[in-house]
Amino acid sequence: MEHVDVTGEICPRPALIVRDHLATLDSDDVLCVRGDYPPAEANLRRTCTKHGYEVEVRSSVDDGDGFELLVRPGADREDDDGR
Repeated sequence: MEHVDVTGEICPRPALIVRDHLATLDSDDVLCVRGDYPPAEANLRRTCTKHGYEVEVRSSVDDGDGFELLVRPGADREDDDGR
Protein backbone atom coordinates (compact mmCIF):
# COMPACT_ATOMS: atom_id res chain seq x y z
CA MET A 1 0.00 0.00 0.00
CA GLU A 2 1.29 3.42 -0.96
CA HIS A 3 0.69 6.37 1.37
CA VAL A 4 0.38 10.06 0.59
CA ASP A 5 -0.22 12.78 3.17
CA VAL A 6 -1.82 16.00 1.95
CA THR A 7 -2.27 17.42 5.45
CA GLY A 8 -1.88 21.18 5.46
CA GLU A 9 -2.53 21.45 1.72
CA ILE A 10 -5.54 23.30 0.32
CA CYS A 11 -7.21 22.97 -3.07
CA PRO A 12 -6.09 22.40 -5.71
CA ARG A 13 -2.81 20.97 -4.30
CA PRO A 14 -4.27 17.75 -2.78
CA ALA A 15 -5.81 16.73 -6.12
CA LEU A 16 -2.57 17.46 -8.00
CA ILE A 17 -0.50 15.47 -5.50
CA VAL A 18 -2.90 12.52 -5.55
CA ARG A 19 -3.09 12.52 -9.37
CA ASP A 20 0.69 12.20 -9.56
CA HIS A 21 0.59 9.20 -7.23
CA LEU A 22 -2.31 7.58 -9.07
CA ALA A 23 -0.42 7.83 -12.35
CA THR A 24 2.20 5.42 -10.98
CA LEU A 25 -0.16 3.15 -9.02
CA ASP A 26 -0.09 -0.51 -10.04
CA SER A 27 -3.43 -2.06 -10.98
CA ASP A 28 -3.47 -4.22 -7.85
CA ASP A 29 -2.20 -1.60 -5.40
CA VAL A 30 -4.00 0.74 -3.02
CA LEU A 31 -3.28 4.41 -2.35
CA CYS A 32 -3.94 5.61 1.19
CA VAL A 33 -4.58 9.37 1.22
CA ARG A 34 -4.61 11.32 4.46
CA GLY A 35 -5.51 14.97 4.83
CA ASP A 36 -7.22 17.59 6.93
CA TYR A 37 -9.01 19.91 4.52
CA PRO A 38 -12.72 18.93 4.19
CA PRO A 39 -13.22 20.39 0.69
CA ALA A 40 -10.24 18.33 -0.49
CA GLU A 41 -11.83 15.13 0.79
CA ALA A 42 -15.00 15.74 -1.21
CA ASN A 43 -13.04 16.80 -4.28
CA LEU A 44 -10.74 13.75 -4.13
CA ARG A 45 -13.66 11.33 -3.73
CA ARG A 46 -15.51 12.90 -6.65
CA THR A 47 -12.48 13.08 -8.94
CA CYS A 48 -11.26 9.55 -8.21
CA THR A 49 -14.73 8.07 -8.68
CA LYS A 50 -15.20 10.02 -11.92
CA HIS A 51 -12.00 8.49 -13.29
CA GLY A 52 -12.99 4.95 -12.35
CA TYR A 53 -11.20 4.51 -9.05
CA GLU A 54 -12.91 2.90 -6.09
CA VAL A 55 -12.79 5.09 -2.99
CA GLU A 56 -13.26 3.83 0.55
CA VAL A 57 -13.63 6.38 3.33
CA ARG A 58 -12.02 5.22 6.54
CA SER A 59 -14.49 5.51 9.38
CA SER A 60 -11.92 6.83 11.83
CA VAL A 61 -8.52 8.40 11.78
CA ASP A 62 -6.17 7.71 14.69
CA ASP A 63 -5.92 11.30 15.88
CA GLY A 64 -9.62 12.02 15.33
CA ASP A 65 -8.83 14.89 12.98
CA GLY A 66 -8.88 14.89 9.21
CA PHE A 67 -9.74 12.18 6.74
CA GLU A 68 -8.29 9.03 5.26
CA LEU A 69 -9.25 7.56 1.90
CA LEU A 70 -8.27 4.26 0.34
CA VAL A 71 -8.17 4.53 -3.44
CA ARG A 72 -8.05 1.44 -5.70
CA PRO A 73 -8.09 1.19 -9.47
CA GLY A 74 -11.55 0.04 -10.54
CA ALA A 75 -12.39 -2.27 -13.42
CA ASP A 76 -13.88 0.64 -15.38
CA ARG A 77 -11.01 3.08 -14.79
CA GLU A 78 -10.27 5.39 -17.71
CA ASP A 79 -6.87 4.72 -19.25
CA ASP A 80 -5.56 8.25 -19.12
CA ASP A 81 -2.56 8.09 -16.79
CA GLY A 82 -4.79 8.28 -13.70
CA ARG A 83 -6.16 11.72 -14.48
